Amino acid sequence: MNLIEPNELSERELEILRLVATGASNKEIAHQLYISANTVKVHLRNIFGKIGAASRTEAAMYAVQIGLVPSVPAQVPGEIESALNGQLARQTADAVSASSRRITTRAIWLIGIVVLLASITVGALALRGPGAPVSGSLAVPTGLPRWQVKNSLPTGRMGLATAVSENMIYAIGGEAKDGVTAALEGYDLVNRTWQTLTPKPQAVSDVRAAVIGGKIYVPGGRLPSGEPTDLLEIYDPRVDAWAQGARLPGARSAYALATFEGKIYVFGGWDGQRYQDTVYVYDPGQEEWEERTSMPTPRAFAAAANSGDRIYVIGGRDASGLLSVNEIYLPFDDDGAVIPWVQGTALPEGRSGLGVVAFADFLYVVGGNGPEQKALASLQYFPQQESWQAFDAPFPEPWSNFGLAAAGSQLYVLGGQSGRRVLDNFLVYQAIYTVSIPFLSGEQ
Repeated sequence: MNLIEPNELSERELEILRLVATGASNKEIAHQLYISANTVKVHLRNIFGKIGAASRTEAAMYAVQIGLVPSVPAQVPGEIESALNGQLARQTADAVSASSRRITTRAIWLIGIVVLLASITVGALALRGPGAPVSGSLAVPTGLPRWQVKNSLPTGRMGLATAVSENMIYAIGGEAKDGVTAALEGYDLVNRTWQTLTPKPQAVSDVRAAVIGGKIYVPGGRLPSGEPTDLLEIYDPRVDAWAQGARLPGARSAYALATFEGKIYVFGGWDGQRYQDTVYVYDPGQEEWEERTSMPTPRAFAAAANSGDRIYVIGGRDASGLLSVNEIYLPFDDDGAVIPWVQGTALPEGRSGLGVVAFADFLYVVGGNGPEQKALASLQYFPQQESWQAFDAPFPEPWSNFGLAAAGSQLYVLGGQSGRRVLDNFLVYQAIYTVSIPFLSGEQ
């Protein structure tokens, strides 16, 4: 275990490490700090990497050694105190010796499965052929239908906001054939039917939505007059009613939006005169906005998604045209002492009006307006490798300014535009297939 200086850990990492040393579970830590359990996992992975810990026990030992906690609390499992006395190694050795016979049979069986899967993968790669990969990667075809057409969106529209709450997907606002709309429609994922709900008080387009605490937040947008607005309207699905929140610091439409640790981040957009680089953060608990460090690149019609402790702001356009930039925002580093932006691997081509969603530690990019007015490949981004990989697109024509959301193991794409046509598409992409493999218990 590396005895690094405590100041090499961020304030949030030290806070989580202290809670780990008290015996708190990930769920308990998430509850105390008002963050998600997945965010806790990301922090723990970073903490373990920095201090060289292989377990919560070693992390707790480190917390005691640096004085983060005065001693091992009584509620902490006894193995931590044993480890501090040098006994954990002997206990581990005994356990390994006792279970080695059971593990041997299981390991041999699993190795066989791995070899078989590797052979299948190599064969698939060989059949794939050239031309498909992006940044040197290959997409392996599954032979299974990934894209499926569902019930059409009742009101075809582009520039709409989408949100998922409980078992409903919500389509909010946008521009329909007869102009900017206030329509709110919900798709019941259980009954597979659409419902017409209370319209948004102010009709807007070029807008996005965020879900926090069971409520749906829709900031800004483009009014029927064409001007952007600074309104924040909040929908409560439990009572099918709207309320107004604190106004944005500046009117914005065509912005990118992401959530992180219970707050809403609005990136850039159009203010009616120019492309913006602003970053606005909304705290629902305090009901107030705060301005943070600006983006390196002013732009509108970009998309953003949160993965781990980072927010990726991808693509868009500015006065010069389409952008391929992938700029990564580090919320924990935005303290005024350092620049909280780093550059990620750019898109293979510039695109605006795209959809981006984080799913299973990957980013999925769908559609967008490209440089040659042709259909763009759908892309996966792998943050660990900082690389892009193509996957199958829904259909062979340009498609942009739609709503994109993730629920369960699927991505949902609603509406949008193709050329000048407003679409009522409702498509589903099966992002993950679950394969059941029998597993030997190892009991003799």
